[in-house]
Amino acid sequence: MTENVANAENAEMSENTEEKPLRLVIDDSARDTSAKLWYALPDGYVDVPLEALDPDPGTEHEEQFMNVMALILSCVPEEQHDRYVGALRDMRFMVAQMRSEGVIGCSLGMHFADDGSSAVSVVTAALRDIEWAPPKLTAVRAVSLRENATNVELLTLPGGRPGSFCDTLVTVPAVAGMSAKDLYQCDVYIPAPSGAQLAVLALSTTAVSARGHYRDLMKGIAHTVAFHNPLPDIERTLRGDKHDGSSDSIKDSITADFG
Repeated sequence: MTENVANAENAEMSENTEEKPLRLVIDDSARDTSAKLWYALPDGYVDVPLEALDPDPGTEHEEQFMNVMALILSCVPEEQHDRYVGALRDMRFMVAQMRSEGVIGCSLGMHFADDGSSAVSVVTAALRDIEWAPPKLTAVRAVSLRENATNVELLTLPGGRPGSFCDTLVTVPAVAGMSAKDLYQCDVYIPAPSGAQLAVLALSTTAVSARGHYRDLMKGIAHTVAFHNPLPDIERTLRGDKHDGSSDSIKDSITADFG
């Protein structure tokens, strides 16, 4: 009897699953009216607030940053004070460098590898102004300029838009307290339809044994990149409204947060 009840419950759950509409979790950043780039990330990624970590002078973010720094340093043993000050200074410099290179988004991800260990990765998104060129030519040029790139591939994205992909494995030299490590890097290049901008999404991880997984992950992310707000089309598709077919390519394929 217990088995029959379980089977009945499983059948009911299966039916309910089929009837339930696709669940979409949307990050607040997706509704930012000043946003210039939209993309979706899988579960397990946390946004890094670049603006708050490298605040402009005189802003509310700067006041909050200074307060947090003071709080951290007040908890640090006196003999380690200089070490922490240096680490915080380096962190702010690194974020400033990222922003100066057009990075507008950074996310840290942590997942479990097949062997049970934790796999950490970093995904950044940059938007760069470029000299006008046909988007397909820009995609080819961008990937061809990479040194030591492997698995170079041209992508056909929703709407027939062009993109390109490459990855590489490098060795990071040993530094104080850390031994040399292999690092997997993966880059996706997507020209804007205007031909005057280029989106660059990059992933880095020391979990090199999972590079096949990360390669597929980045290709999946590439298919969600948009230079205009895609939410109206997505919401109409999920409601089942009639449309012109432009959102067919995203139906049943968005299962992650927007960033």
